[in-house]
Amino acid sequence: MAFCILLICLAAVPLALGVSDPGSGWDYRVFMGAVQAFDHNQNPYDVANVNQYTGDNLPFTYPPHTLFFFWLLQFFAIFQSIWIYYALLVVLIIAGGYLILTLDNKPDYFFFATLIFTGFISLFWNFITGNKDVLFLFLFSCILTLLVKKKFWQSSILMGLAGAISLITIPFIALYLIIKRSWIERLKYIFLSVGVIAALFILTLWISPSLLSAYLATITGTSSPLYDSGGYNTPSPFSMFGDLLARAGIGGILPLAAVSAVFVCLIGGAAWYCIRKNRQNELALYSLGMLFLFMILPRIKPYDFIILIIPLYFLFKESSYRGKMLFFGLISLLPLFVWYYPWIDPSDSLPYIIDTYPQTISLFLITILVFLREWYKDRCPSNQFPENPGSRT
Repeated sequence: MAFCILLICLAAVPLALGVSDPGSGWDYRVFMGAVQAFDHNQNPYDVANVNQYTGDNLPFTYPPHTLFFFWLLQFFAIFQSIWIYYALLVVLIIAGGYLILTLDNKPDYFFFATLIFTGFISLFWNFITGNKDVLFLFLFSCILTLLVKKKFWQSSILMGLAGAISLITIPFIALYLIIKRSWIERLKYIFLSVGVIAALFILTLWISPSLLSAYLATITGTSSPLYDSGGYNTPSPFSMFGDLLARAGIGGILPLAAVSAVFVCLIGGAAWYCIRKNRQNELALYSLGMLFLFMILPRIKPYDFIILIIPLYFLFKESSYRGKMLFFGLISLLPLFVWYYPWIDPSDSLPYIIDTYPQTISLFLITILVFLREWYKDRCPSNQFPENPGSRT
């Protein structure tokens, strides 16, 4: 417990400094600026139109139908103050946390609080940017709840809505490949999720073709989030591979494609090995699926890691005290250390890979730990990691 309290205190410092900085919340201001531009019959995908309301010179890159969601935030005065927006994020965290903990026969409130407050320091990133990924924490908590209750149709509709809000989450639709249903039914749920996404885009095309055209021009243009160069602000494994290959003098599409293909095969093999061993434990099954799918997301932002709070809670909450210390050491200490390091060494002399991709390294380490734990279960059934971590099956 002392170690967890220390981590929470360490994570509280950047969080407090971040929310008190007037320059924080740039994504929040972009959401607000896009709605303002839309209200004034201006193209919200033109940076200049958004910039006149925000001053941040950042583009709005979300699908056109999300403007209705952001308009609702404006209607309910959420955009009157960033503190009201922060309050909304807290409400979503509490609601998502409630759903997660009610799925558990023996909820560990302190472990969950430590995880959400310190894990990958993703909470800090959500508040300092003012991004909306806390909404995904809530949506995926709803989706997991529906999956466990075997309400697959409802969950697939919600999965489609999540994918429609941010196309980067579409790979999570593959979760329906591992549910305990026939292949025909699994494909039906997948098609339903994809259909929800397609329907929203078709509706946009019908209502405002010019808006959809502007969005497509944005995501295929120079300001597209798909062209992020990687680094500290886009710490996906594929970005890290590309960065390392370029630094080794062997950059380019073919080397990156080869390395990425090997990586995806390794993750696929590890997923198959771990998932087939947990077919009788639904929470472990879906948690493993979420973790391995997150590993192969084409683009990851620092605040996206908050989604992993859900699977990691169920996978590690019943570990021993030493196991939990190792767990938090892997997902919390390294990102916190990198954040604090410039205070320790103003020259910031950390190795590039550690300084730039601390969350990615933590993600690799925790995934390796998950795989090794499953491998160790076969050889020592009485090990410290229980096979069925307090789940409802």
